[in-house]
This record gives sequence, structure tokens and C-alpha cells, in this order.
Amino acid sequence: MKSSEKLSKNELKRLIRVAKGEEKADLVIKSAEVVNVLTEEIYRADIAICGDRIAGIGSYEGISEIDARGLYAVPGLIDAHTHVEMSLLTLSEFARVVVPRGNTCIVADPHEIANVLGKKGVLYFLEESKHASIRFYCLVPSCVPSSTLETPGGIITAEDVEELLKFDKVIGLAELMNYPGVLNCDDELIEKICRSELVDGHCPALSGKALNAYVSAGMRSDHESTSIEEAKEKLRLGMRIMVREGSAAKNLQKLKKILGNRYSMLVTDGDRSVFDLLTEGYLDSALRKAFDEGVDEFKALQAVTLNPAEYFGINAGLIAPGRFADVVLLKNLRRFEVEKVILGGKEPVFSRYSYPDEAKMTIKARKISEEDLFLPAGLSRIIEVIDGEILTEESLEIVKGIDTERDILKAVVVERHKGTGNIGKAYVRGFGLKRGAIAQSVAHDAHNIVSVGASESAICRAVNRVIDIGGGIVVYDGDFYELQLIIAGIMSDESAEKVAEKLRIVERKLKELGCKLKSPIITLSFIALPVIPKLKLTDLGLVDVENFRVVAPVLKKED
Repeated sequence: MKSSEKLSKNELKRLIRVAKGEEKADLVIKSAEVVNVLTEEIYRADIAICGDRIAGIGSYEGISEIDARGLYAVPGLIDAHTHVEMSLLTLSEFARVVVPRGNTCIVADPHEIANVLGKKGVLYFLEESKHASIRFYCLVPSCVPSSTLETPGGIITAEDVEELLKFDKVIGLAELMNYPGVLNCDDELIEKICRSELVDGHCPALSGKALNAYVSAGMRSDHESTSIEEAKEKLRLGMRIMVREGSAAKNLQKLKKILGNRYSMLVTDGDRSVFDLLTEGYLDSALRKAFDEGVDEFKALQAVTLNPAEYFGINAGLIAPGRFADVVLLKNLRRFEVEKVILGGKEPVFSRYSYPDEAKMTIKARKISEEDLFLPAGLSRIIEVIDGEILTEESLEIVKGIDTERDILKAVVVERHKGTGNIGKAYVRGFGLKRGAIAQSVAHDAHNIVSVGASESAICRAVNRVIDIGGGIVVYDGDFYELQLIIAGIMSDESAEKVAEKLRIVERKLKELGCKLKSPIITLSFIALPVIPKLKLTDLGLVDVENFRVVAPVLKKED
């Protein structure tokens, strides 16, 4: 527990007196069906709360009381790995949407905003967290940039890591995605690891001695397993396995057997669209999916309460004396129907937060023309998108240009932080567009402008419109359909409902243009991430992730 969360001497004395029944509690949740995720049992009891802590479980009287007869009391849910920015919402607005559904605590890696604004971006998040009604913990982004194969807006150095680790609510080093750098003993990465007591990992498909080497460097978790064999190999080496279940990447069904292990956690990885947040929920939705997949109720609950709390040393995750009073009252346990949420001993009150001007209008890209997007005809590498996955595959075909009949479209990534004029370009299959284009400044992790289109002219119009509005998501088909993301080009300052409404128009238009992907915007954002196999695209070119190098998009030009 961070020192700032420790009780004062007087607070501790009062907590003890309330626990002994010598003083009335501030709040008592009466006659609840307490779900004990440690002993795996349910029993009726009162929950006494003093300040922001649970004082006791048993029979108590309170200054205020809640009649919880017929309701289940569970610990507030903890998302052990998320990126709030991926919701397109500010932290305050995100909290307003997810906390009433029982999601009271998150461990966030703000590397999205850090890739745009560097250390300042992390500090903005930490400042906003003081005003947001959610229990917030932060991991320092470890790989900003994620690799040397892209151009970011910000850089997080080893010195920045050391400085940020001193801040309240900062508890470790976030997912170390550049595993080739670790294996090659990169000095800067090793320095970051040495300055951190807790380091999250990120190593898709890594195996054998390379995995042993990565784990030996101090990596304690991984959320990139996509098969039970991969997860078991990592688990055997002592890694905590985070099972990801989001809007685009869905790994729960294949990895559900892992959730019975105390070294397992169920996470979103920030991969929940604003639509899903408003309609299906957040981590509560993933929990219901686990129930539906046949995972034991207690094991599933442990994966979103006790297990992450123990891993990160968070004083929550269990309804027990001395723990934070984050309690969710449910009408139905399996359906996770929330009646009331108590956060830190109180019902949460939500407010808005305004970012400073320097966090807005961050797009500095040069506008593009059709001539900038030329690729010669010939034997070409094609990025093969997999619906529901952030992994991609590679194919080789003779390509003479965009071919909508074969679903061969053009993808481009335009550098937007420094005005370099860098443009990466390649062919992609899987988006299904018959005409028009989409462009967006949400492109993991560097958040350059990524676009896919059925013609070079449409791509240019969409990309240049993103530049004009200072960041956002734009679909072009004769007219513009858009969502402005004014904060760092990745978040909106509007309500979740307004963001969803505009995003719904954008996605509806994409479907009209022929796109059949379940989450096209999230999928598009990940084709620019050069640390997840197999073939990705950045502003520096087409990236062979497995060999960690830029490769030619056209292998053999036609004579």
C-alpha cells in the first residue's frame, strides 16, 4: 500500500473502536449476503464501514444504514490491465460510465497519451485521477515509443520512470512490449527494469529459452496469450496470466481453464468500445461471459478481485476488516445486476474534468496527396487482418493496385507529431470496403494517423480531414462522417453518450461501404502496432514484427 493511503493514528484508533462495537460505524450495510472470494462461501452479515475502510463483518449499528436483505455483497471489480484512452473518453467520464456497474478500481497504463505527450501525458492523467470517482493506480509506460520502428510524439526515459515512480498511485512499470530489446539487453530497457520493483510483461507467442530469458529479467505478468498451451508455458515459469476479453480481442473462451488458477486475472486491456461500455458494461461484462463459459463463480470473481489485489498490493479485492470499503450490492450474482455501489465508504459522485490547452490540438502532420501513396505493381506483401484479433497474418500476391473485388485495399500511416512527412504504405485485406476510406489519429501505440481506403483520393480526403479537425476518426464517401478527438488526438471532451452517437454514425457508414469487421476502428488502430505479430505498418514502413525490421511492401516489381 502506498504511504499516502495509510491511516493516521487517530483514524486507526477510531477504526479499531468501531470494529469492537464501541462506536457506531459511519455506514452499515445490513443483512447482506456477503460473498467471500477468499473462503469461497456466502453468508449473511452486516458490513460496518468507518471512513473509507471496512471495520468489521458481523452484527453492527451505523450512523447511516443500508438495508441489503436479499442482496449479494461482492468486492468492487479490479481491472488489472487497461488503457483508459482506448475508450476515447477522459478518465472522469470513463469512471461515470463504469463505476455504477461495479467496476471500482483500475490499474492503468497511460502509454497512449504518453506516446503523444510524453511524461506530461502521464502527469495529466495523475492529476485527473484526483478528481475522478474511481480507485486509480498507474503503471509507468515502459516502451514509449513501443519500438524504434515508428515515430512517437513523446519519449519516456529511465530517468522519467524513476521520477514518476515517486508519485502517489504509481505502483510499477507497465507492460514491457519491446521484448526483443530485453532479450538483446538494451541498456535503456535494462535500466528501466532495474529502477522498478514490479514490471508487467507483454510477450505474444514467446516460448522456450527466449521466454525463460524474458521472465528472468523480472517480467511478472502477460496478457497476450491466445492459446491454452501458450498460457500454461508462461504460467509454469511463474508469470501471472491476464486473460483478455475486450471488444476486438477475445481470449476468454480459449483460456477459461486458466481462470481457476490463483495466478490468473481477467482483464480488458482497455479494449472496450464506448458502445459496449454503455450497453454491455466493462469488466462486469467479461465476468458475465466467464460465468456463461462455465467458469466457477468464485474462481471468476477471484480473477477480478482478490487475485489482482494481491498481485499489485492493492488494499481491496476482499470484503474484510481494514480493506478499502469498495462494495457492490447485487440483485443477481450470476447476471451481476448492480443495485448499489459503495466506493471508499460512500456512494460515488461524478464530475467533469477539463484538460489544459496544451493537451489539445496536437496534430502537426503535413497534408498528403495521391502521389504520396504510390506503390508499384508486383509481388506484394499483404497485411491479413483477423476479425476479433489484434494479431495479423501475411500473404503474398501479385497486386497491380487497389482491388476491391479481392478485398485488397491500401493502408497508410502518416506521421503526425513532428511534421516529418513520413508515410508508410502497404496493402491490407479484411476491411471489405468497396468505396471510400477511413482515417483516424487513434493508432497504437504512436498514434500517428492510420487510414485504409478503396481509393487513393478517398484516403487523402480522410487523412487531411483528420488533420483539419485536430485529431479524430473520419470516414469519407463524398461527405465526411466524423468524431473529433480533441485531447491528444485520442480522447473526446464530450460525454460518453455523445461520443457513442457520433461513433455509431461513423461505424454505420463503414458498414454501408462494405466493412464487416466487428470492431473496425479498434482493428484499424492495431494494424499500426509494431510489437504484435505478424505484419504491421508504421510511418517508417511495413514492419515484419517477428524479425523486428522494416520490409519492402512490394518484393518484386512488374517489368
